[in-house]
Amino acid sequence: MNLKGQSRRMSMLETVVCVIAGYILTVLMQYFLYPLFGIIVPAKEALLISMFIVIIAFVKNFAVRRLFNAVHVKKIKV
Repeated sequence: MNLKGQSRRMSMLETVVCVIAGYILTVLMQYFLYPLFGIIVPAKEALLISMFIVIIAFVKNFAVRRLFNAVHVKKIKV
């Protein structure tokens, strides 16, 4: 049985798409939810905060994706 996992390129592409979707959701949540909690953040700062969240999410998502790929391909017991 030949188990072939997801390529690094496809992992990267999937991660980028997920993070872009996450960025859009984060910006929308800040726009709609922050005011409900009395949090007022200027647009420029809100976008910067979202960018930090996206960078962290990207690194985390890619690392988790590669870990699960390694577990799948190498049959590592978790």
